[in-house]
Amino acid sequence: MTLTESVDDQTSATRRRLFRRPSAATVVAILAPVAFVALWAWRARTAPPLEVPDPQDVFARSRDLLIGSEANHTWTSMVRIVVSVLLALVVGSSLVFMARLIPATETLVAKEILPVLNSIPSIGWAILGVIWFGVGNFAVIFVVTWILVPFCMVNMWEGLRSLDPGLIEMGRSFSRSDRRVLFRIQLPLLVPYLFASIRLSFSVGWKVALIAEFFGAKSGLGLVMNRARQSFDTATVFASIVVVTVIIVVVERLIFDPLSEMFARRSGTLGVGR
Repeated sequence: MTLTESVDDQTSATRRRLFRRPSAATVVAILAPVAFVALWAWRARTAPPLEVPDPQDVFARSRDLLIGSEANHTWTSMVRIVVSVLLALVVGSSLVFMARLIPATETLVAKEILPVLNSIPSIGWAILGVIWFGVGNFAVIFVVTWILVPFCMVNMWEGLRSLDPGLIEMGRSFSRSDRRVLFRIQLPLLVPYLFASIRLSFSVGWKVALIAEFFGAKSGLGLVMNRARQSFDTATVFASIVVVTVIIVVVERLIFDPLSEMFARRSGTLGVGR
């Protein structure tokens, strides 16, 4: 094959990729949001603004909350959620590892601490946070952290249960120290479960953070929604929902999805190696 023919083949392949007909799934994924916004705009013309605000007003308020005059509320909530997710991961993982390293504590952690934390409602944590710590950042972070701890504990516990017993036994044949086996073998294998805990906690964190800020914060999206409720500003309520949705989707697509593919490839490579 000559150089000219090779270049022509590459050009043809590029054209085929550019002008390839979109799949049905892609068409549906594009048309569904467009149809939703169109239906929303039509309904806004026939309903009172208090019930269904105009999409243009909502998008304008969303822009203000993302990059405009009130963006500080959004990014304050973002910082609180990131801090809370990391703290919940540390606390939840520590409890699970404690139960693993100290068998006498396993029943306490699995049968008492985890069920109790799972059973306390979010609104209960929010009220207790305000009573104990007043209105401020610490109250919000406290509330969100303890609501997220059970999610992290469940993921880590399932991760420990799924580890290959033969691999752990082989590690113990080289070292009798349970701590060395935990940090040299088990913990590296638990990285995908740590990532899954972070991914789940981030999305859930936004839901519970707004509740916590609604009751006990001087800034944040929860406060914005509380003020909008008091002034019957439905457009701002819708805009807050849009902003949270946009942030979660963007973080999922740009951060969590690439990391998930990386962990999947790494797991596949390990599987082939075995």
